[in-house]
Formats: sequence, structure tokens, C-alpha cells
Amino acid sequence: MRTFEQEKDLFFVDSSTYKLLAEHLKTTVVCPKDEFKGHILYKNFHVSNCHRTWRIQDYDYVIVARPGWYESLSDDLQQLIFQEQRRTGSRLVLGNLLITQKFWRSLTSTTQQKLIHLYDEKIEEIDTRGLPERFQQLHHVFPEEHGGNCFAAALYGVADEPSLLDEWVHSQSFLDMLERNHFKRFDRATKDSVLVFEHDGVVVHACYVIDDEYCFNKSGQTFFNPWHIARIGKVVEDWHDCKVMFFCDPSKLDELVNLGIDDKVVA
Repeated sequence: MRTFEQEKDLFFVDSSTYKLLAEHLKTTVVCPKDEFKGHILYKNFHVSNCHRTWRIQDYDYVIVARPGWYESLSDDLQQLIFQEQRRTGSRLVLGNLLITQKFWRSLTSTTQQKLIHLYDEKIEEIDTRGLPERFQQLHHVFPEEHGGNCFAAALYGVADEPSLLDEWVHSQSFLDMLERNHFKRFDRATKDSVLVFEHDGVVVHACYVIDDEYCFNKSGQTFFNPWHIARIGKVVEDWHDCKVMFFCDPSKLDELVNLGIDDKVVA
């Protein structure tokens, strides 16, 4: 079951806010920004994706508070911290609501799931009839944990190995696995090929071609991003600032499909 539950609350604050809170932090760990970025306990995969830490930039300290610390503060200090979380962009701010651990644990499981659903990526509903069952059964399915990314989803298409779906695969590991499966760069797509999107020389996205209209896709590494069957044109549009490359198994070159895109051109 998807959850925002964590051991501690994290609050991202600037220097001025830290100074105002100093008297209330005598028994609470506070990490300077640089230390937090490399902290193995406070910046694990689940925490990073719940907060979306990669998008939080303009802060100086991270308050690592026991559940209930925030609620023990005065209303004025709570409001100060809330405004800092809104300013810095923590995902655990929803409208006028700050999702702390004490608040989260006070909710029923049904309410928790409804709250998480508000963050879910909206995808196009399509008719999947006639498409391979191994993709149909995953269409619009949300993973229970953060981790599986687009490269893992594409590799599932290549290898037909379900355990790959939950992997967080880096770009070079992805390209190496394509090579081990005898996929090579080609100038056109085939059925069962892989579309690879490159931006400024860095591979940033990939999806698996099912046929000349649809692909198997996952938009990101979080449990808000479902696996889904998508229109190839829609994925290309979403990554319009990228160069598109085709990788395929040479033994299937007799199954060419016309996608109407050129891998030599940045759209």
C-alpha cells in the first residue's frame, strides 16, 4: 500500500527561519544543506520521492524532527514553517495542508489513499484490447513503492522479466542491458524496439514500442507515475525537446513500422 509514512518529519528552511527556531531545536537534529544531500539516513529513496527533494533548492537547513514536534510549536511558528515548505516546494504541502507524520498517522487508510491519489499522474485512457496481455495487465497500475523508472519499464518490454519493473535503472546500466539483449542503434523503429530520448548528450527517457501506435511507458520513478500503454505520438510530444533514437534487435528488422519520426532530428 502506498504511504507517506516516514520515521521523521523533514522541514526545509532558510537561515533566517533557522535562527528564529533555534531555541526550539535544542534536542532536534538539523542538517546543513550540503550534509543533508549526502546523508544516507535522512535522504533515502522513499523520503526523497515523497518530498521531491531534487526540486527543492532554495534552503539552508533541514530540520529532522520527531513526529509531533511541529504540532508542539505555537501557531505562529507552525505557520512560519508551513510557509517555508510552500516556498521551497516540498511535495508534502497540499493547498493549505502540511502533511506531517503525526497528521498522516491520524488518518484512516482509506483517507490516506485518497490523499495520495490527488498527486497521481493523469494518463490518457485508451482501448488496450488486442495488445499483448503482459502490457494490458499493467496499464494504469501504480507501484506500491517508489523506484521503478522509465528505463526499467522499457527493459521489462525487452526482457519480459517482471522483476525489472521495480528497479531504479541508471542510463548507462540501461544502455548496457540493451546491448546484452543484442539491441543496436537503428535509423527506423520496429515492432518491439525501444525509443530512447536524449537531451544535451544525456539519455533521459525511454519507452518500449508495442506496435506502430502504442508503447509501454512510465513517466517517472515515483509511485505517482503508473505503468501505462501510451500513444507513441504523445510520448514524443511530451519529450519534444529531445533527440529520439531507435534501438532494436536486428533479427526483427523485417517488422519495420512507420512512426513518422526521425531519430536524427531534435523535435
